[in-house]
Amino acid sequence: MEIYVPGIGQYDNIGDIILRRQLLRWLEPLGRLHVFVGNAREGYAESLVGPEHVVYRSFTAWYRSALKDAVRGDAAYVFKPGEIQITFAGLKEHISTLPLLAALKLRRKPVLRVGAGARGFERIPKLLMQPSLAMTDLIAWRDARTAAFLGRGEVMPDLAFGEGEAEPRGDGERPLLIVSMRSDRPLPSDAWFSAVRSFADERELEIVSVVQVERDAERSKVLAERLGGRYHAWSGDDHERHEAELRDLYRCTSLAVSDRLHVLITAVTEGAAPVAPLVDDSDKIDRHFAAAGIEGVSIPTRGLGEGVIRETLAEAADGWPRVQGALAEARVRLDSVRTRVAGLLRPDLAPTPVTVQPTVWHVGRKGEIAGGMTQVVNAYLSWPFGTVRQRLLVSRNGSQGPGAYALFGSALARTPFLGRRDRTVVAVHLSQKGSFVREGLILRTARSLGYPTVAHLHGSSFVDFAQESPDLVRKTLGSADVVVSLSEETKDAVLGLLPSARVELVPNAVPEGRERAKERLVVFGGGVTRRKGVDVLVEAWKRAEPEDGWELHIAGPVIESDLVTDLPDGVRKQGALEHAELMSLLERSTIAVLPSRDEAMPMFVLEALARRNAVISTPVGGIPSVLGDGAGVLVTPGDPDELAAALRALMDDADELSNVSAAGYDRFSSEFSASAVYPKVEQLWLSTLT
Repeated sequence: MEIYVPGIGQYDNIGDIILRRQLLRWLEPLGRLHVFVGNAREGYAESLVGPEHVVYRSFTAWYRSALKDAVRGDAAYVFKPGEIQITFAGLKEHISTLPLLAALKLRRKPVLRVGAGARGFERIPKLLMQPSLAMTDLIAWRDARTAAFLGRGEVMPDLAFGEGEAEPRGDGERPLLIVSMRSDRPLPSDAWFSAVRSFADERELEIVSVVQVERDAERSKVLAERLGGRYHAWSGDDHERHEAELRDLYRCTSLAVSDRLHVLITAVTEGAAPVAPLVDDSDKIDRHFAAAGIEGVSIPTRGLGEGVIRETLAEAADGWPRVQGALAEARVRLDSVRTRVAGLLRPDLAPTPVTVQPTVWHVGRKGEIAGGMTQVVNAYLSWPFGTVRQRLLVSRNGSQGPGAYALFGSALARTPFLGRRDRTVVAVHLSQKGSFVREGLILRTARSLGYPTVAHLHGSSFVDFAQESPDLVRKTLGSADVVVSLSEETKDAVLGLLPSARVELVPNAVPEGRERAKERLVVFGGGVTRRKGVDVLVEAWKRAEPEDGWELHIAGPVIESDLVTDLPDGVRKQGALEHAELMSLLERSTIAVLPSRDEAMPMFVLEALARRNAVISTPVGGIPSVLGDGAGVLVTPGDPDELAAALRALMDDADELSNVSAAGYDRFSSEFSASAVYPKVEQLWLSTLT
């Protein structure tokens, strides 16, 4: 087998070499490699492949050879790992290789794409990538956001997690603290420098400022000078020697402090605990570590004091056992992907038969759309489940008229072709009314075709809807192997219509938020309606007469505009926000309030708890199971005096505010966090395959 692989990358970046080399090591036993390295410096290609493989500096020569072997039926193509840009500028590989991929597919030869992740999530380039993705046999992204955005492929750990010590240890003699920060970001704050220095002094660690990306050299010098540490230089030559030196340092490192993804990953593979005290709000490090099962590596430090940053460093340094366990599991998952790669390229050499990974098809919609159900789907799609891969069958997108009918018709027509019946689960998301007609038809169709089916119920008015339309509800949910309910009330309503149904009570869950400096903000999030209690909230704010700079932000689509036409002082109407903007607001706020008259299990409450807000809400739907026993404050629906008193109690008493916030976060972590809930959901999906 002649295997063609682009090896180009950032030639001054050791991390780029590490992840490309790992993939090439997977491929070397499977055939002769043809690696295009472009104008790489001397030593770069030698650090990637051995002399028995073919290295090209001319793209034309490499591509001509690939086409020739593809036409003969002797070739395979593997896309380069690492960061890709889903922008017009970043489409060169995906567009230029289309003739080559077509030739390979005509000869039924494999095309693989493993270990890449996206930067620059643009919609038109996404569409232009679809032909390339459609001709790829195995797609495994290194982060969940890329997989969810492109709508194809599974999630795997970054390839660099597979390198380093076989069993790195975090104990023993580790006297170093490593720092390395990007040169294309602002210099960290004075509080950042003071925190790193004081933490190193407290733990008796020597600070070493390293260069893993040559262009960061000047920044690393500044870090060493400001921190009173040692500077480990690199001029960009002899990649192998410098990587070996870095790994020697990392094996002596207790804590690695960096905003460079592969500085942290490389350090982790040698036994150092990682932490990324960021000077910006980038999610890159968190989403790539999350794909390896390691959460909470990053913390934005803008506005944080020395004490908070130092505490973050201490928590990270003491968290190595958790990281070590996740690293071991990540390497098992990498081995699984490697086995599947071997099975596709050389079935005769694969050590074990390649099994088809179970797939869960969500039916519904995703994106920046107001409404808890859509955000639940978003959260599922962004989570790196360990066993199943996820896909989305888009049945609606908010459009009306012919476009909406065409989209639904397309989804229904695709249902028979979702995959093998013994490895595919269809998970349909339903609320009431139209969804039971529209997505309910897809559920019934999937069941009739022999797919295992799961109905996820959402929405605050399901019980009333079930009473109004019992035949439709019975007909629809009777086609589900499992019905997932958010509240006991909903579960009882389902069992009242279908006594023999399997109904599982599973709360919504959300990923953990980032810890940031808190401000005197109270946030409401949801549709601006009387059902959500906005009229009560505005009146309660007037009666509470808040002082000391407290502000109320009402965030959400304005559905009943009369509720926010004459707002009192201290109240700001934010309007509809993108989900990321609302989460950022909750990371800054101190109190979250949702005085609804009717709910099921509102995502806003869970998202607020995940971001360490003290939450005030009402005992409707599944809310009491979340906020009961002091995890929040529950007030009577429609009572502005009681809501005003609750607001005053938290705004005026710092101890009470801290106690409620801490209890709420503990409740979230133990019962409603993604890491607590999603493994249960995954097992529920898998149970339908048996």
